[in-house]
Amino acid sequence: MLRKLAAVAGMVAVSAHVSAAQTCSIASTSPAPLSCSVTSTHSLTVPSLLSLTMSGFTSGTSQTLAAPSAMSDFASSNTIQIPTTGPTFVVKANRAYKVQINAATAAFTGSTYAKPASDVAWSTTSGGTFVGLSTTPADITSGAATTGSTSVGVFYKTTYDFVADVPGSYNLDVKFTLVAP
Repeated sequence: MLRKLAAVAGMVAVSAHVSAAQTCSIASTSPAPLSCSVTSTHSLTVPSLLSLTMSGFTSGTSQTLAAPSAMSDFASSNTIQIPTTGPTFVVKANRAYKVQINAATAAFTGSTYAKPASDVAWSTTSGGTFVGLSTTPADITSGAATTGSTSVGVFYKTTYDFVADVPGSYNLDVKFTLVAP
């Protein structure tokens, strides 16, 4: 019996404590309107939500850069630049953002010849100013919160050197990074 009494007393004490924190009551003989309120603090967290959707690669997420196809490509010079239309991307973000590009390494892999990553220059317009890739991220574009940015295209110009470039297949990982500054 003593245990039951202790248990009931404990529940009443807990109930009274919880009730006191949430109770509103009016005891008045004054005419209406009367009011009573309980204030509750509500919290939420709005996360940063950003999305980078890329398309238009040559295959999957691989890009094949256009290469010289004939000796006549080098008719007037030992070096030439050949354009390639690259991928496009769209950003969705609930905050400011920027998209960056960089080479994962300073040179292509594939043979004993280290063709520099900077031999691949990029721009967001086919007739614009081209900048050589480096391992340091460069800003491609930036923007404010958006439900879908305008599609941005990346264009490349690859420099080929008839004398220095060793024939072979080469690969270079290029990173496109979505940043929430």
